[in-house]
Amino acid sequence: MLYLIGTGLYYLNDLPLRAIDELKDCDEILLERYTNLNDIEFLEKLEKDIGKKIEIVGREVVESDSILEKATKEKLAVLIPGDPLAATTHFSLIQECKNRGITTKILHSSSIFSAVGEIGLSLYKFGGTTSIPLYSEHFHPESFFEVIEKNIECGYHSLVLLEVRSKDEFVEPYKAVEILKEIERKKGMKIIEWENVIAISKMGSDSQKIVKVGNAEVKTLKPPCSLIIPSKLNENEKEALKLIN
Repeated sequence: MLYLIGTGLYYLNDLPLRAIDELKDCDEILLERYTNLNDIEFLEKLEKDIGKKIEIVGREVVESDSILEKATKEKLAVLIPGDPLAATTHFSLIQECKNRGITTKILHSSSIFSAVGEIGLSLYKFGGTTSIPLYSEHFHPESFFEVIEKNIECGYHSLVLLEVRSKDEFVEPYKAVEILKEIERKKGMKIIEWENVIAISKMGSDSQKIVKVGNAEVKTLKPPCSLIIPSKLNENEKEALKLIN
């Protein structure tokens, strides 16, 4: 059996209370980390409460067959920051479980996809979500720009998630801006209205930040972070953005 359990926006104790009993009954528990960090102090408390160890894994593990193999033999829980079905990876897991006759159970939670409404942009006007991964010497993808370009063409806002591996290894919002501006330059485009682009940090926490990318504070933001790239704004949205420095 496979449990997919959302841990909520930021704190692990944002996870549904009923998840505790489910976790106590599981044979193995994994905690996925990709575009979010987790409260390690609470992780240790959760382990104590349920009497089990929780293994932190990356997206590559969740996308592997090992998850399905384990779920055929035991009760396996995967803790997922935000809502468990916000990413297509997790829905693909459910589909494959159905194909293999593996029972699944979903426990939903709060997500960045609804939290961005705090900025004042209409949630109905967001298009496809994309993410910017950490670059390396031989890894410089640009496919995320295509999603942003398509959204802008259609009049949709873009939520751009920024990869985080640890509190010291993550895509910093100001560097993500530099990457996007460089892609614009190479393509000979000026499609992003940079004066309206928003950087968000630690949404759902006591120290969350919402700033425009032109604000010097953008260089101090801590993960998890995202960029919001608005497209065409209505009057209410224009007024909301005026309130953000």
